[in-house]
Amino acid sequence: MLTRTQGSSENDAFSSTVHRKKAKPIKMNSRYYINAVVFPLDGKHVVSGGKEGRIRRWCVEDGKEVGTPMDAGSAVLNIAVSRDEKLIVSGEESGQVMVWNAETHSKVTEFKAHEHPMYAVGVSPDSTRIVTGSDDHTVCVWSLSTGERLLGPLEHTYELVGAKFSPDGRLIATATWERDSVRVYDSQNGDLLVDFPVQVNSLYHQSLAWASDGKKLLALSKDGYIHHFDASGTTVLSKWRIHSNDDSDVKCVALAGNGTFIAASARSSVSLWDTTTREQIGAVIEYTHDIWCMAMSSNYDLVAGGEKKLTLRALCDVVPSHYVDDVSVPAYRRRKNW
Repeated sequence: MLTRTQGSSENDAFSSTVHRKKAKPIKMNSRYYINAVVFPLDGKHVVSGGKEGRIRRWCVEDGKEVGTPMDAGSAVLNIAVSRDEKLIVSGEESGQVMVWNAETHSKVTEFKAHEHPMYAVGVSPDSTRIVTGSDDHTVCVWSLSTGERLLGPLEHTYELVGAKFSPDGRLIATATWERDSVRVYDSQNGDLLVDFPVQVNSLYHQSLAWASDGKKLLALSKDGYIHHFDASGTTVLSKWRIHSNDDSDVKCVALAGNGTFIAASARSSVSLWDTTTREQIGAVIEYTHDIWCMAMSSNYDLVAGGEKKLTLRALCDVVPSHYVDDVSVPAYRRRKNW
């Protein structure tokens, strides 16, 4: 069992959380299809939303729902949680942005961001701005507190299915469906910095992942490849195919917080990949339902949602130990380029 090298109560808590063992996957049932799932930073809860028009919070330890559902009014297409874990932001099929108190589930504010369905939403690292992407081919940045539009609309050639702030908040990555375009913008002035010719899958907000340094970007293309880019230029650092032989099955990606591995889904299965060697880690993980959304926690739990259910798995039981402990890894095995 791995432990942190600095013996504090905080580190001891981290170790016991990361390395807890789940005898079997935890299932969380819903009455409707789930479109979006996200972990708050502490990894203790899962937040989900879907066609029923409600947002629900679940306890990671036992899979039980926490508090009352948040009633959005229309189908929830995507969700984001602020880094300070105080707010939940949802993007609605109606084009409405709703902001919720993450603890009490009360509505804090709402505003109309788009006239068409909103397929992407994200919160800046300092919890002051919201980025949205819509079926109307535009991306906008808004004040989280007032709903004032700060940037945009940034015009694209097709529907947006991805819009994410970089970890330092200085950049925004966007992705469109049915056109070969993954873009990087300056989040302050809207300048287009990079345009990569990659056609991503069509699922809401599931095709892009930023590396923790904010300098690299991963995208899952519709033809079943993970593309690894230099976000400051036009360099494609690497590209590799995931486990599926059917391109129509390819759906979602989720990157580990330490950047050492990435999860990619196809239909009802997930494969894990070393981001440096691009080699597959272990066997393909099979689920009992098709996967429509996926997220990974800071504790290396992977949750996959889809057909009226969420399934949570502890990846620390699946991947070799050096992938899930950042401090005790020998220097020669750390992924310095991440």
